[in-house]
Amino acid sequence: MDTIVRCLLEKGRARVVAAITTDAVREIARRHGVNGKAAIALGRAASAGLMLATLTKDEEQVTLQVMGKGPFGAVTVDARSSGKVRAYLKHPKAVDWNGEGVGTRVSLADVMGSEGLVNVIRDLGMTKNFAGQTKMVSGEIDQDVETYLQRSEQIDSILRCDTLLDGEGMVAASAGLLVQTLPQAEGTALVEFIRQTMDMDHLAQVLREGHPAEAGDLVRAMLAPLESELEILETRPVSFACPCSRERAAKTLEMLHDEDLQAMILEDNEAQVTCNFCGQQYVFSESELELIRRKRAPQQPAS
Repeated sequence: MDTIVRCLLEKGRARVVAAITTDAVREIARRHGVNGKAAIALGRAASAGLMLATLTKDEEQVTLQVMGKGPFGAVTVDARSSGKVRAYLKHPKAVDWNGEGVGTRVSLADVMGSEGLVNVIRDLGMTKNFAGQTKMVSGEIDQDVETYLQRSEQIDSILRCDTLLDGEGMVAASAGLLVQTLPQAEGTALVEFIRQTMDMDHLAQVLREGHPAEAGDLVRAMLAPLESELEILETRPVSFACPCSRERAAKTLEMLHDEDLQAMILEDNEAQVTCNFCGQQYVFSESELELIRRKRAPQQPAS
């Protein structure tokens, strides 16, 4: 079962979040009908978004967007502190898998692009959300989000996310690790030590050789030299979840202009609303569209 853990390192000098996301990423990839680099991009982004949403014990929702100029375009993640996550690529079928990268870390720079923006929106249930933005630096997604944390949220951070493929280009394993300093904890030297001893391939190596089944096993394997200084605070389940519904799809149609709804009624006799995150389709008949049009008609300005 996929899990995510929150930890302290060296009595609070740094905090650590680790996640096993294999089953959730497999479901995301299945929903979009992708393998290869598309599955890797979705996996890295989903792991990153989940860890951003699970930094504290409070209820939080994070929307992460890495908007590159490569063939895939943007990858968008909606993650909640409860461990629920969903994600989609703008152009998931833009690149075919060519058999590369089985069981290893694969570069995404050619498919995501090395130029673009990283957007993060944090919803803590308050009247105003926190939003930040930085430029992409590599197109590898985890490096781009790490740079966002350093520059926008100004927290010394190490982020490693990876998704490994099997011989058919499908998801074999997916996980992530985040290490951060805490305010007034004087953990900068500790985080820098970990940075120097943990290259970008380390997570892929642990996933390939260790096959950790739970996030607690993953964090102990990733931080083996410091395992005795690790305190696990909390473990939560991780799962794919999409809260889309027919009611939400109807509200999307209600936002259309009256002439657009009229055209659907007269020309198409129906409308289809497809959720970007899960692929679920909601079909509205001619009579249902007319009811939506009439419902919103009083809101239209008088001619």
